[in-house]
Amino acid sequence: MENICIDNIWKRGFKDPDMLRVEEETRSETSANTEKYINKYKELEQSRNGNYISSDLMKLVFEKYANDIEYRRKYNLAVSNSAACLASRAFKAAISNPKVKHCIFVAGAYGSGKSFLIQSLYEKNKEELKECVVYEGSITSKSIDEKIDTVLKCGITPSMIILNPTLELSMKNIKERAKRIGRDVRKEDCVFVYANIYGALKRLKEKYKDINYVIYNKETNVPTDLEVSTNAKDLDHGSYDDISKEYDDIYKRI
Repeated sequence: MENICIDNIWKRGFKDPDMLRVEEETRSETSANTEKYINKYKELEQSRNGNYISSDLMKLVFEKYANDIEYRRKYNLAVSNSAACLASRAFKAAISNPKVKHCIFVAGAYGSGKSFLIQSLYEKNKEELKECVVYEGSITSKSIDEKIDTVLKCGITPSMIILNPTLELSMKNIKERAKRIGRDVRKEDCVFVYANIYGALKRLKEKYKDINYVIYNKETNVPTDLEVSTNAKDLDHGSYDDISKEYDDIYKRI
């Protein structure tokens, strides 16, 4: 397997010298040992032999990140771009399997329960998902287009699941997860998704007219409370400023 070129791993360029050091070390390791990390990812039980692709899960291939909760809290952003590049490489490898017939793209707000949903799908539909790749990622970046195009060129059928929790539920889940495993989310990232996910789906619907999608609206984490919808307007949460203000109000309460 060809190594990822280090110049293709975007640098955040942190001002904090410690963050900068970890970012550079992770970029160098990723570039020098791409195949090693892809193989480590396949060994993770949650990756389902590499057929479930998630950049957050990919962070666990970095040993110190996986084993040290304080390291996760401090250096989550420093390893995120290296993990994302590895996830993209793992995705291309997964869909190159001629046995794969279906690719499910799972998206949604931070703290929406995407990983939990995906693991549940695998447990309940083991046979059906044997010929399926599941990709968890953002649809607010146009990099999703490249992945959908690649899937279509391979003759694989794409579909999409979008989780849509209330902002308050998302924030509560993020807070709980940060305490439990150390992975937090910045306000600006959380608000960005809520402000842009409707426009992102609208654009994808116009470009890829035959992709089936379903939205799971959530007010709680109880599976039976999911409201299943195909109405893209459910994702329209208002402007960035409106959501930012709502975020601040909720933050004071929780």
